[in-house]
Amino acid sequence: MKSLFVCLLLALAGQSLAQSQDEFVEYLLEIQSQAESVHQLMEGTFDNVRFSMSDELVELNRQLISRMNEALEEVEQIREDTEAFVGESSAPASCVDVAVANWAVEIEGVGQALSRCASRANIQITSRTADVHAALEAAQVQSTELQNIVVRGFIDWNAIDYTERISEIVGAQIQDKYDYFQRITQPNLERVLQGIFDLDDNLLPEIVTCVNRGVERFNNYGRVIRDTLFFCSQ
Repeated sequence: MKSLFVCLLLALAGQSLAQSQDEFVEYLLEIQSQAESVHQLMEGTFDNVRFSMSDELVELNRQLISRMNEALEEVEQIREDTEAFVGESSAPASCVDVAVANWAVEIEGVGQALSRCASRANIQITSRTADVHAALEAAQVQSTELQNIVVRGFIDWNAIDYTERISEIVGAQIQDKYDYFQRITQPNLERVLQGIFDLDDNLLPEIVTCVNRGVERFNNYGRVIRDTLFFCSQ
């Protein structure tokens, strides 16, 4: 790969035959090494952000799905218990009709309530994930520009009086990119990634509470039906 890179940049530079190829290649490899070190640091950081986000979201979604499945099972059990109680009740038919008049509406309502909880979770997860992807996309531009600095430096090489200045000029530009990465890019990536981590502390309890309220409301309505029929049967 190094040999291919060297040959490419030599062709771009239009190096004259009178100049020392060995000297040119020495500075070329020095600059390439500087750029490659910074490039690897950037790409390693990007990969870590992606992996960390993926691991966090997998665990978060596992917990959310688990609680939602439990809630659906609880709702189904409440429905079965309530309808069984109604079927076995000795209360007058008129009382039964009044007690269960809105039962179908309540069944549909608890389903909608749980759906809204899931939608709320999805909106927040999607938003935080989009923030990370946007930050990574912007950071990737910096990585590409870093690689272009080396190529552009050698395209303009014939305008430079001394070969040594290539290392100085291009090296300074590489350092600028590295400084920008440390001051701006990396902190921004850490900030948006923290937004993903915060979902475990903020979103998870919020959605669990949302789900619990939906189940509790449905259970309370089932209890009202049972209490009403018990009273009517006395």
